[in-house]
Amino acid sequence: MIRPHTPKETPAERTAHSGDGAWASPWGLDHEWQDAPPAKKKREVIDEPEPPLPPKVEAKPKAEPRPQVPARPPTRPEPVAEESPMAASPRVAEKPRNVSTPAPHRPPLQVEREASWGTLTVLSMGLLLFVFVAWVYIHDEPPGFDQDLRPRRLVDQALTIRTPEKLKKFLASVTPMAGDAARGRPPWLWDTPTLSRIVQANGTALDNLRDLLEDADWHASHSAWHAEDVCGDARWRDALLLKQVEAAYLSRRQQEAEAFTAAIDLAEIGWRLEQMHAWPSGYQRSLEAQTLAAQTLGDLLRQTKLPEATLRQFQRQFSVCQPTREMLQSALNAFYVHEKKLILGPGSQEPLDTMPGGAQLRRPGRLFFKPNETVQLFATAFRQLRDEARAPLAQTSDIRLKEMPGGEGSVQPNSEGRVYFIRHMKTYTPLPAQLDLVRTRGNLIITLFAIRRCIAEKKTVPASLEQLRSFNFLLDVPLDPYTGAPLQYDLARGVIWSVGNDLKTSGGKSTEPPMNDATEPTLEIGIKMAGAVN
Repeated sequence: MIRPHTPKETPAERTAHSGDGAWASPWGLDHEWQDAPPAKKKREVIDEPEPPLPPKVEAKPKAEPRPQVPARPPTRPEPVAEESPMAASPRVAEKPRNVSTPAPHRPPLQVEREASWGTLTVLSMGLLLFVFVAWVYIHDEPPGFDQDLRPRRLVDQALTIRTPEKLKKFLASVTPMAGDAARGRPPWLWDTPTLSRIVQANGTALDNLRDLLEDADWHASHSAWHAEDVCGDARWRDALLLKQVEAAYLSRRQQEAEAFTAAIDLAEIGWRLEQMHAWPSGYQRSLEAQTLAAQTLGDLLRQTKLPEATLRQFQRQFSVCQPTREMLQSALNAFYVHEKKLILGPGSQEPLDTMPGGAQLRRPGRLFFKPNETVQLFATAFRQLRDEARAPLAQTSDIRLKEMPGGEGSVQPNSEGRVYFIRHMKTYTPLPAQLDLVRTRGNLIITLFAIRRCIAEKKTVPASLEQLRSFNFLLDVPLDPYTGAPLQYDLARGVIWSVGNDLKTSGGKSTEPPMNDATEPTLEIGIKMAGAVN
């Protein structure tokens, strides 16, 4: 039988019409879509890719009706009804056309690349910041210039000295007198039995001190003084008070010359300790001894009956023992080196036998402590203190160092060094003001010595302090360190005084012990009829 000629069908059409006449799966239509010529689209105007749409099957034109094809018997399949797998495989392997694939994913890749560069930049900046902060906290500045703070003293070349052992022996022999000292009154107001008991109990200590003062050379510049802080011993308070008790006891027994000698011994102790610059405690004990000596002499002078020649001798001895500004400047330089050795140890380039207490290193072993920077803080502060000590007039208060950031609990690069510096400088900042107060009391005592000499020899009270110089009782009228002018003198009231560290005067305020008020140190002449004598 001859089959009528029909138009050639595509495999997709044959597949679609095969079987029971239902449309085949859309996967079968993909082959026909791929065989179709690519549509010309203006892709250049497409800004963003759109999701691909499912392919549409175009309807066949109905111009020519297709003849009805009878169903084939199942026993005789059409040889060309389907394509064999071998024939379809080339089409499956073909590269899909651009029509069915979405637009390239270049914009998302570019955004991801830009995000990666941004993250890398942030991490790099964070790493650089961390390195910089670590460098700030770890890096220490090089040692600064400090040649102007070097002590200019000759080193004692003696092999061994006995003075430190003698001093420790004296302190060990002092009997404590805490109960009597707690009374808060000067020894010359104590009862005689108490004075006698203390003096007898400390007979050995007084003998040891006498032997110590008779030593011609204390070797104040010897390295042996650096081995131990002898002046930091707590027994010094009782040791200095013992000399006041001895002076009061001898005065009570009418041994006036011996009482003056005991008071001058206090001044001499202060003078010897002033020259010992190994430890800052030595200079502090020196000022304490000078203060007690001046107060003791103030009490003895207002009731003395000694002749003019004896008073002149004691006046000269006391004047020689007075502290000086030059000695304080030298001590401040030595104290700077002392702090430098505590921080740097052998790195300070100082002799090992002068290390404080034999210590190689005493600085805090903690973070946030820069040795060289901390040393420079001390150098700046000691230069300020040295200028303060060099000033012609006393300041009204302790030197105020600049407020420094960093304190307890802070985490600044050198916070621990600043805390260490502030704590140690509290020992040194009051020294210039304390020296000026001691010098003021000393000038008042020297002036009172001259007045009492005038009374003893001329049998009269001088009308003015200038008259004491004309009588050769004074070479120069002592000045008030707080004003630079002569001390105040009131003949009618029988007092001499200084304006004090508040720079205000109220006519003199007598205290017990004498000159105990730093705002207006005052001395009584001791002649109650002074207003009638002229």
